[in-house]
Amino acid sequence: MAFLNRVLLIFFLCISVVAPALAQQTLNKSPVSVVPFASLQKNIHPYQTDCRNILREPKVEWDQFEIVKFPEQNTLQLKISGELKEDLDIRFWSRQILLYDKEKKPLKSVVLPLVNLPLKTETGKFLISLNIPENANFITVPLELFGSDSFRYMFYVRGVNREMTVLARPVLDKVGGGFCARDIMWVGAGLMGAAQKQDTSPIITTLDLQSFTFDTLSFARRWNWRIDRTIRTSAYTSSFQFNDFLDVSGSERLFDIKGEVAFTDRNWGYRNALFKVQYGYLAGADFEKRPFAYIASASSGGISSGQHISGTVGGFAEFFSHNKLWYTDVSLRLHPFYFGLDHTYSGIGLSGELGVAHPLSYERSIGVYTYGTMFQGKHSGKDAKDNSDVFIFETHLEFRYGWLF
Repeated sequence: MAFLNRVLLIFFLCISVVAPALAQQTLNKSPVSVVPFASLQKNIHPYQTDCRNILREPKVEWDQFEIVKFPEQNTLQLKISGELKEDLDIRFWSRQILLYDKEKKPLKSVVLPLVNLPLKTETGKFLISLNIPENANFITVPLELFGSDSFRYMFYVRGVNREMTVLARPVLDKVGGGFCARDIMWVGAGLMGAAQKQDTSPIITTLDLQSFTFDTLSFARRWNWRIDRTIRTSAYTSSFQFNDFLDVSGSERLFDIKGEVAFTDRNWGYRNALFKVQYGYLAGADFEKRPFAYIASASSGGISSGQHISGTVGGFAEFFSHNKLWYTDVSLRLHPFYFGLDHTYSGIGLSGELGVAHPLSYERSIGVYTYGTMFQGKHSGKDAKDNSDVFIFETHLEFRYGWLF
């Protein structure tokens, strides 16, 4: 009884799941040429990928599309049939069926009063019929296979009254939220500006140290560990220049290595007219080797270094422009505690990064990144005189070249 009610409803919508019991003549038929969903990977934003396997192919068999003529009527009938091989249903995803004549002039479209009605039987087979005017030569039919996943197609039926062809193209307007950022690797080079203020003890004095160098080298790698988990690693090295510091000159290199996990959710998103946003949390650790100055006597000083590990927590946001030309990555971290490896280091720190990237191709990218660190706390080295209250501000600007995977 439920199936009969469905048939009657579709009939009053000018769509039937059974052929009318009238004299009919098949005028034309054509197999369906289906464009794979996987081919649309390059149509999404260059910095996004199909992390949820949304671009997989649905399990469906399409029969030939048929055009049927009824001598008693001045209309044609388009028959669409096939069989669903997985737990999906089929329906129209738009109310409008567009029609064009032989001269490609638009005809009055067919407007469906209801589009959410499932059209398959319990066996998975479906047979959909549309009444169209005799002079229609080109038809667009919006069909959706839906269930736990959604697959939208626009069917282009050309040459209704001559050699007919049928092309099914996937439509991505309802699945874009399932994409995530692509795996990427960066190498970069640039400059560092740093200011380091140390109030030393037991020899009490204040050291204001500044350094500006052009030898920063960096490496960053990011890959999707799970659908909602991303592993991020980065490393950079740069030199801190000490000039005429109590008869001490030279430079010492600092090193920084970060490793963290990014937690996100596919439903977290925001979009406006310019971009859409993916955001989430960060948790990880940071290893740093940093040079420090100390006062050895009233007229002499020295340079030491300290190695420590800090825990990091923070957040990030990724901006994907709708024109597919730009990608922006923003992150901010709090360093709430430190563990010194060869010195005592305590305090609180902040670090952050802002990068803007542009794709050169589907696999290559360039970007401009700025990132930095701020720290307020205490440092105690191995030498008894190497003690100080420390304030550090460090910033980098660099150009990067990247590989997208």
